[in-house]
Amino acid sequence: MDPWYSLGSGDMLEVASMAVHVGQMTSLDGVRRCFAAVTENAATILGLEGYGLAPGRHADMVVLEAGDPIEAIRLRATRLHVIRRGKVIAETPAAVAKLSLPGRPASVALTQP
Repeated sequence: MDPWYSLGSGDMLEVASMAVHVGQMTSLDGVRRCFAAVTENAATILGLEGYGLAPGRHADMVVLEAGDPIEAIRLRATRLHVIRRGKVIAETPAAVAKLSLPGRPASVALTQP
């Protein structure tokens, strides 16, 4: 699944998570930089045209179940939607934990709106 790393899955969030630990980049800023390294910085280095979220761009994106880059890496966020050229090509339902505790809600979403 990953042509460059035989133990990898080709998952860039996994790469960012590994970089956080191996590179000892566990500060909040360090985690944000690792996220940027596998998203917009990688696209810039590759010279991808039409990349990013702005009018007139390709509308290629992954919608994560996370409130911010730190949460995305910390929780290994679910990919809710994968969108290519404006069309959803893959979807995964949001994660919900079911609880059986007196006086507590019956379920809890991992991220809160």
